[in-house]
Formats: sequence, structure tokens, C-alpha cells
Amino acid sequence: MRLCLLVTTVGFVSCASLAAAADKTIHDQDNGFSLTFPEKWTKEPPSGEAMLRLVINSGDPSLTCMVSASLYNTSGPGSPADPRKFIEDWSMNTWKAMIGRPFSTADFSNDKLARFPDGYPVRLADVDFTVEDKNVSLHGHSRFAFSVRGARFGYVNCAVISENIEQVEQMWAPLAEQAERVVSSFVLDAR
Repeated sequence: MRLCLLVTTVGFVSCASLAAAADKTIHDQDNGFSLTFPEKWTKEPPSGEAMLRLVINSGDPSLTCMVSASLYNTSGPGSPADPRKFIEDWSMNTWKAMIGRPFSTADFSNDKLARFPDGYPVRLADVDFTVEDKNVSLHGHSRFAFSVRGARFGYVNCAVISENIEQVEQMWAPLAEQAERVVSSFVLDAR
């Protein structure tokens, strides 16, 4: 029995090491963030959106992760006096006000406070959303991480999108764990 447990443990550790070796980390020093994702995923050029810094895609069915990071004026109107407290005191209403605006509908869930490796706070949540434009209605599910750190703010958003809700659920189920891993790897630089 002990031999079986030992073999299983060694096999699991070996597989875990291989899985970690198959990940790729990008550290964008210009925009102050790091993100780790599976090496087989493709990096795409960001669209015309000025604050979009990185887009990665898992393949088919498509899980797309987008990173936005930027400097902001810490003394500007509406800037939090204490960014750490701002993130720690975050609420569902904050998600709706800060992240939910571009969507036609946005239902946030699973909000939680997490920490960067050095203890700095980051908010995580899921969102079921709808985007409507003229005769087209798209549904989606996304996992977000958002933080404000010093003079930087940023987020990573991993999402699937489809024309019907059932297909979104089918697409998300096998990709949820990968999305969580990518979103949880997001780190804003301390500078």
C-alpha cells in the first residue's frame, strides 16, 4: 500500500512539474504587470483599445484572456486615497460601476478578496453578461481579477462568448480551471 502511495505521489509531482513547465509568463515592464498562461495558447495583438495590453487565446472552444494595465493620476478626482483599502472594501456595486458598464447586462458572483504573492490585495469575481448591438445579442461568462496598486491599476478578464446562454455554459465548464489559473496569476508591479 505504501509503495502504491509513493508511486502515485511521485507520478503526481512529476505531472505537476511538467504542467508548470508548460506555462509561459509574460512580464510587461512597460505597463507593469505579469501574467502566466499555458504555453500552447496563442498571443494575439491587442485590438484598437488604448488600454488593452495583452490578448491570449486558448484555441477552440475559445477562451480569450485580455489584460488592461495603466498608470493613473493618484491625486485626480475619483482616485482612491488608499488603493489597498479601496480593493479590500470592494463590493458587488463597485464591480457593477467599475467593470459592468460596457455590458448590456452584467451579473457578478463569487466576489472574493485575494492577495498578490507579497500580500497586496486583488479582487476576483465571475460575471455572466450580455452585449447587445442592433440585432445581435451575445452572451458570455468571464472570470476577472482587478487591482489598484500605487499609481497603477489593471485587470485580467478571461471570457467565453456565444450567441446562446446554453452554449456559453458548455464552453465554460471545461475551461473554468484554466481561466482561474490564468486570472490568479495576474500581478501588478509594485512600482
